[in-house]
Amino acid sequence: MLHLIVIASVIVALCLVLLGVNIFIFRRDFPQTEVGKNRNMIRLGIRCPHCEERIQYRKFKPVKIKQGNLVPDWKQIYH
Repeated sequence: MLHLIVIASVIVALCLVLLGVNIFIFRRDFPQTEVGKNRNMIRLGIRCPHCEERIQYRKFKPVKIKQGNLVPDWKQIYH
């Protein structure tokens, strides 16, 4: 049983080292997985929801409500 745990941990450690070869040995940047900063996603026109929300808020123009026009609909309230 102990041999199996040692073999499994060696395999997992080897996999982690091999996955990090580009980052640790060649000193390349970690790949961008965020939607807003990934170049390929930007080319496709896909943006993060936070950026989309900010764009929509910039386009929004609030409507001015006159206080005299506010009349409650009593039929809806009591039915």
